[in-house]
Amino acid sequence: MMQKQSDDEHTKIEDDWGNPPSPDTPENRKKAIKAQIILGIVCLIGILLPGIMYWLKGN
Repeated sequence: MMQKQSDDEHTKIEDDWGNPPSPDTPENRKKAIKAQIILGIVCLIGILLPGIMYWLKGN
């Protein structure tokens, strides 16, 4: 059986969000921009690849 959590336990769980964010330093900003560019390229390939394959199959 599941036990109901008390309000105090519930607030402890909500307040526990893990590690704080990294400080905003030039090094961390460069890493974030690099990660965003990589994610953008991967997403662009994921969007364009099915369309290109469909276009090639149609010809």
